[in-house]
Amino acid sequence: MKKLPFTKLVALTFVILLSNCQNNLEEQEAVLNLGKGKLFSRSVAKKKVLLLGIDGLQFEKMANVSTPNLDEFNIVKAYTGGIKGTNSEQKTNSGPGWITILTGVWANKHRVLDNSSSFKSATKSIFQRIKEHNPYLETTSIVTWKTIHNFLREQLNYIDYKIEGYGDDKAIMNAVNEINNHNPDFLFIDIDEPDSVGHGNGFGERYNNAIKRADERLGTLVAAIKNRVKERNEDWLIILTTDHGRQPSGYGHGSQSNSEKTIFIGMNKIGNEEFTSYTSSVPNKDFNGLYGHVSQTSIVPTILTHLEIPIKKEWQLSSTSLIGNAGARKVMMKNNKTIYWDSNSLGNIEVYRNNQYINSVNSSQGYFLDNYQPEGLFSYTLVLNDQTATTAINNLRITAGLDWNDGLNNKAYFFRGDNKYVRYNKILDKADKGYPVEIENSNWPGLESYKNLITAAIKWNSSKCIFFLKDGRYIRYDMNNDSIDPGYPLEINNSNWPGLGSTVGEITAAVNWNSVHCYFFLNDNTYVKYSKTLDRAELTYPRPTNNRTWPGLLK
Repeated sequence: MKKLPFTKLVALTFVILLSNCQNNLEEQEAVLNLGKGKLFSRSVAKKKVLLLGIDGLQFEKMANVSTPNLDEFNIVKAYTGGIKGTNSEQKTNSGPGWITILTGVWANKHRVLDNSSSFKSATKSIFQRIKEHNPYLETTSIVTWKTIHNFLREQLNYIDYKIEGYGDDKAIMNAVNEINNHNPDFLFIDIDEPDSVGHGNGFGERYNNAIKRADERLGTLVAAIKNRVKERNEDWLIILTTDHGRQPSGYGHGSQSNSEKTIFIGMNKIGNEEFTSYTSSVPNKDFNGLYGHVSQTSIVPTILTHLEIPIKKEWQLSSTSLIGNAGARKVMMKNNKTIYWDSNSLGNIEVYRNNQYINSVNSSQGYFLDNYQPEGLFSYTLVLNDQTATTAINNLRITAGLDWNDGLNNKAYFFRGDNKYVRYNKILDKADKGYPVEIENSNWPGLESYKNLITAAIKWNSSKCIFFLKDGRYIRYDMNNDSIDPGYPLEINNSNWPGLGSTVGEITAAVNWNSVHCYFFLNDNTYVKYSKTLDRAELTYPRPTNNRTWPGLLK
């Protein structure tokens, strides 16, 4: 074996000693301090996240109880339940709440509408986002309420270790085992006692004791992480939250009230301006200004940001991260065409409609007016500082409604501006499952070519219905044969529709009044009374549609 020269041997020995000293120094400096906002580690530290969800823990009630472990965290008021009266509104139930926490979007996207086990998430969860970014990152989910995993049943293969049921103490025991003996990069834990006690007893001493026990369980987790970090160079972000608030009595939840919508988010980091500051300028002042606080949907982007996973605009996450540089904050619709946001950042915000770029505006402007908004369902995504925030609007219009001859007379059909239709059950008063559906020749034989022209429809007799088109033509449809009658469409004129010749292309609605008359409403805000018996428009029509001719209709 060839020997190294003495000078090279000395130099190599020095490098090895220096490297060992550096490694020892890094290990010593990777110290976790869980005092408020103090998480110190070198930049090379391995990023980790613990998300602890405490089901049904009312934000305001924590102040009434001694909670030394919770007190070590920065905790702020937040909201769940989406924005009432908009596409994002969802029930303040556990199902929608937990899946919003784990997907970063409201129920209009993830489609878990209540606690029914029949629902499953239509959006990728944080587990899937992590694994698709790096399959070697380890994920863990330990839940007391096992239905959470059922909602994610098509994504469970993205969770390396999962356990469900068995109660809160068992959940904490399993979580500590994961922290001590395995290597989770993302660890989600759900504990349930405050919620179950609230349902059974409401607010009071038993509920306060449940909060104390939740605080003790948190302390057990924090101690395990502290012990782990003493031996490893890791940077742990710990997030605390709950899925919903409660009614003032403490018993129930599910509705849109201030107390049911109020939740909290806590972190062992100070957070950015989205986390630390309240926004009073939001256009929606409902629920005592609750929408100026942090949203439940900020949790997923916060986890992704800490794990250094790039956020894509196509994901349409609803809110910006609570750490790092904040993106557009408190994004919501100010009116049907104006998107509002708050930002103190420099630079421009990119605006996307359904993932298509439409404009770039200065972030300080605080709003964007979409004057060219077409009809349909839209998601506006704003991109700033590599963060996204999304708001949705339903700009759909019902173009026609039609009773149907189905033998039971319990179905109606509604045609929409996006070329889809809904079959509606009049007895159950709700849409049939599986709708809306695209208008095609397979479901409306012959009608597919005219689906973007339909402006009105009317059932004419027991076997025929009429579709009116934008171009001034009409179609007679046979409900028994389920097909367009031969020779149609035809132009509307005074020969086939006596008295309607002057209304070509102007009919926007039609309604049967009785067996003798029907009414046609026109786009110039007039209407025509039509005699089905005489098969002609009555004289002196069209007339203005106003509160004298149709009392209360235009109020």
